[in-house]
Amino acid sequence: WVAQYLVMKRVSIEANFHDLYVNFLLSMNNGSFLEMVRHETYRNIKILLCSDKEAANFSDRTLLKNLGHWLGLLTLARNRPILHRDLALKDLLLEAYKRGLSDLLYVVPFVSKVLESCGESLVFQPRSPWLMAILGVLCELHELPDLKLNLKFEVEVLCKHLKVEMKSIKTYGLLKDPERLN
Repeated sequence: WVAQYLVMKRVSIEANFHDLYVNFLLSMNNGSFLEMVRHETYRNIKILLCSDKEAANFSDRTLLKNLGHWLGLLTLARNRPILHRDLALKDLLLEAYKRGLSDLLYVVPFVSKVLESCGESLVFQPRSPWLMAILGVLCELHELPDLKLNLKFEVEVLCKHLKVEMKSIKTYGLLKDPERLN
């Protein structure tokens, strides 16, 4: 109950206090409670990702961005991986591209916020193959001529935060590969 309350009523709304909440969790030194909070975070993210994605639903997009930042602080910033079985970020981007702009408006800012925490990580530095693969998909999306400017801006801000030149990120043409998108 406390984990659910923390994630739903505090973390998802109060992004300014994320560092405080992480420090609180770490000072408790209770691994099982931290795992419950992490589980509740994944659960809420999946609910928001499965919800109806109207372009005008700013509140859900904001909640998702806040939860993305929180997830990054709980995992990547502490050198803990986001397991594929919990949340496959690259696949999430490819699926959103396949579904269209309304999904991209949710997923690109969310993934960008999760990856921002890589700047604080020792393991998930900008040369990490896992990170570079996801950045490659984001850069492919950035190169799309009809992508909304705010989504392009999210990718540019992420690259600047991670101190990575967009030109140096290798893309693999995944968005042009119909077999990969099916």
